[in-house]
Amino acid sequence: MASAVSKTPMLRAAAARGFAAQAQAAAACRGSADVQCTNLPNKMTVASAESGAAVARVSIVYRAGSRNETADNLGASHVLRAAAGLSTKTATTFGITRNLQQVGSSLTATSDRETITYTVAVTKDELETGLKFLEAAATGQVFKPWELADLTTRVKADIAQVPTEVEAVESLHKAAFHSGLGNSVFCPGYNAGKHSSETMQHYVAANCTAARAAVAGVGVDHQLLVGFAQSLNLQSGSSSESKVDNFNSSEIRHERGGNRAAVAVATHAPGWNSLNECLAGYVLQYAAGTGPVTKRGANNGALTKLIGESVASSALYSSYSDNGLFGFVVAGNAKEVGKAVEAGVKGLRSLNVSDADVARGKAGVYSWIAEYLESHGTLAFDLGEQAALLGKIYKKAEILAAIESVSTSDVQAAARKLASGKLAVGAVGNLSSVPYLCSLN
Repeated sequence: MASAVSKTPMLRAAAARGFAAQAQAAAACRGSADVQCTNLPNKMTVASAESGAAVARVSIVYRAGSRNETADNLGASHVLRAAAGLSTKTATTFGITRNLQQVGSSLTATSDRETITYTVAVTKDELETGLKFLEAAATGQVFKPWELADLTTRVKADIAQVPTEVEAVESLHKAAFHSGLGNSVFCPGYNAGKHSSETMQHYVAANCTAARAAVAGVGVDHQLLVGFAQSLNLQSGSSSESKVDNFNSSEIRHERGGNRAAVAVATHAPGWNSLNECLAGYVLQYAAGTGPVTKRGANNGALTKLIGESVASSALYSSYSDNGLFGFVVAGNAKEVGKAVEAGVKGLRSLNVSDADVARGKAGVYSWIAEYLESHGTLAFDLGEQAALLGKIYKKAEILAAIESVSTSDVQAAARKLASGKLAVGAVGNLSSVPYLCSLN
């Protein structure tokens, strides 16, 4: 999605000094993959990694995901994500698109339950232009009423394209947390087209502030990035968070016709604020099984093999800064899903992992994280998420070393804790065979 050209010089004094020093700094750090992190006086966090690649990626991240929505503005984060590239205080939509394409750049906006991220990817010789676009798109939203009205079609298309399995996981979150983390990353259908310009401006003013922001970059000199962050015209705001969302044992069922169903079942799990427990949870997820790794392969996980081959299944671990969910997702023929859910709950209650399961789980997590951080695009996203949510950066080597230190006893302890937890359920489709929560708890 294209973003924004500024017709006036964007870079203020600090940023200009940063660009002046760019050649020297790049020469000094070319080829270095060291991650650097700086906390600014306005509580904004800046993180960077020098990649040596020809393309630089810079992200502005806000703690403005769907968990920050209220009953009055549900779906605001979805609209904010979709509105990236619309007219700003300094550029029209046409100007944004044309000028980004002219330099071969791209601007994307992604969001989840905790953050929204604006990212520009641009060749280093056009970095100044790319940063102008990024600042305009991420800090200069105006939400013209006619543009918001035109955006409704896109929002409704996003809603219509949500897969059944994803809808089941979204329903699981709503059942487990009700509000906060229970808010979907997709706008409710009944709210599509009903977010006014004033509603969106209020949401941005409350959540897109310096104290709730981070700037991350890959292939960019760190001091230059600090200068860019200091130049952003953001209100200071408050960094305070809403209370931690409490887990609730409840269910949400969307009864529909057809011959298929998708069900997500989970119990409460730790978040990233308990790093060791969180990593043990990821190892347990991969040990429990995340689906076949080859075409027409078998489910050989400790949990998925108990669910059986009649349906598609995978262990589920959704972790957030202060909370999480662990369980499983099954999808398939409506007549088979009910038995699979019962088998999955029984397996979850008695989940026992061996040394071989843990070794396989650690290898899976190790490979996933190593591959995830090899891509400059996902590395930039990860740096931004950590900077915005944690205010610090865990380096790749630190994460991999922490995974290696996870023992079988750690994973078994995590499994025992999950076995005694209450359950939450999200189900979508033909649910005639799917048991109700009261018979599963």
